[in-house]
Amino acid sequence: MEFKNLTRDQFILSNFPYIDYSLDYALDSLQRLGAGKLEFYGAEPHFCMDDITYADMKVLKRKLDERGLSVVEVNPENCAYPTNLSSKNPATRLRTFRYFEKAIRTAGVIGAPYVLVFPGYANMDESIDDVWNITVDSMGRLAEIAKTEGVTITYEATTRDITVITDHKRIMKLISDCGSDNMAVTIDLMCLAQTNESVQDVYDICGADKVVNVHYTDGGLLPSGAWEHRIPGEGELDLDAMLKTFDDNRYKGYFGNEVMWTTDPAVTTPELICGKLQKWWDQHF
Repeated sequence: MEFKNLTRDQFILSNFPYIDYSLDYALDSLQRLGAGKLEFYGAEPHFCMDDITYADMKVLKRKLDERGLSVVEVNPENCAYPTNLSSKNPATRLRTFRYFEKAIRTAGVIGAPYVLVFPGYANMDESIDDVWNITVDSMGRLAEIAKTEGVTITYEATTRDITVITDHKRIMKLISDCGSDNMAVTIDLMCLAQTNESVQDVYDICGADKVVNVHYTDGGLLPSGAWEHRIPGEGELDLDAMLKTFDDNRYKGYFGNEVMWTTDPAVTTPELICGKLQKWWDQHF
């Protein structure tokens, strides 16, 4: 497959596959693989935002520097932890706010330009409109903190049980309502299958300047009707066609990996998972 604009070095690895290993093991392994730039998953046991301090942020910076690694986007765990910036419960909202504030402060310390934030969700017996003003207030306040750190907040659109931004029109409405220029879009290719949008739809809705990061993952549809992230080539998405659309739109950002495991029984370690990812990318360049 030939591209006019995309390059191999736009495809980067992450610590996602190493979630059952220590942070030092993950970073050492990624260094051995020649990773360079990373997506960084901020979660236990590597870097849970509930637990870390400013000193921990500085230690992370040192560990990255010692291995010649840098972070493109900080991805604090958004879905598995009890976080909700749109909650009507003040205690839940405040706790969540402090959680994401630490993620933003971490990005500032380690020099990561982007932080992915899920802006909360409405309960299923509420409408999104019921909590929208809470969402806008939370994100506007976080955006001001992000400005002091030189950080841009990015959003993903996905299903209603996870977020109030269920498509990219809602992302642009949130950005507009917050009135903040340091907000942008991370496209998750699997999530597009959930929002029934194409890559070109996102460009048409958001504009090329707002598309700053991509989670380059395949998607598998489960019998339950839910989707799961998979290694490219192990799912059901037409990734080649998506790549062509990114190429046609002259995408200059990175394609990060948000896959924790593989369906291949022969691939049993994080390094083998990363190797399979790299092989897939190499076959396209």
